[in-house]
Amino acid sequence: MASLPGVPFEMEWLMQNRVIPKLKETFTSETIIHKNILVQGIGESFLSDLIEPWELCLPENVKLAYLPVAGMVKLRLTARFPGLTSSTSLTGLMPGLYALARQYIVGEDCETLEELVHKTLTERSLTLATAESCTGGTLASLLTAHAGASAYFKGGVIAYSNEVKESALGVKHETLEAHGAVSEQTVSEMAEGARRRMHADYAIATSGIAGPDGGTPQKPVGTIWIAVSGPLGTEAQLLNFPRT
Repeated sequence: MASLPGVPFEMEWLMQNRVIPKLKETFTSETIIHKNILVQGIGESFLSDLIEPWELCLPENVKLAYLPVAGMVKLRLTARFPGLTSSTSLTGLMPGLYALARQYIVGEDCETLEELVHKTLTERSLTLATAESCTGGTLASLLTAHAGASAYFKGGVIAYSNEVKESALGVKHETLEAHGAVSEQTVSEMAEGARRRMHADYAIATSGIAGPDGGTPQKPVGTIWIAVSGPLGTEAQLLNFPRT
């Protein structure tokens, strides 16, 4: 038991120079290190089979956990070392993992994709804008939930109606007439318009049929188009989330 004076300056000195050294002498402690790896594009069971040779070779003091979340699997390495400090790092284990699963690994040392976006854009001094239809501002909300988002996030447009797609984002009326709001052509023009009008390095756009109504045999409920526009051009991808 330790009894310390209430004066902060004296208490802090005694804690650092008397109490903590005594605790180190009396108790055995350990260092616990975590490392997250974000994986996309492969299911948990398939990922487990793919990286099994690497997992079987992990040191005894390192454990691997599979943490699936919506649209992603987070791998968490946990290492335990005796004592309060350790010079060993988990970084040395990464080459073996990348050799097997490089195409599916999207980032390290982050808890979520939006945190990874935040970290990447901030470190590289890049900016981002959003143009959302079916997601209704959810994307912008996730991105701005992190402190310091103003360093990279330019702004977002929620363009539910075709009129707003045209007036706020510059989507061509002919594009909407020919292909509809939920299409590769429209979502690409949404992303390009957001990037151009908000003077951002990159822009993300979403357009889809969230339901419960509005679907057709050609474009059923759950049809989502996502586009990313950047300095090298624009890419769009179709996703389908069938109703269950």
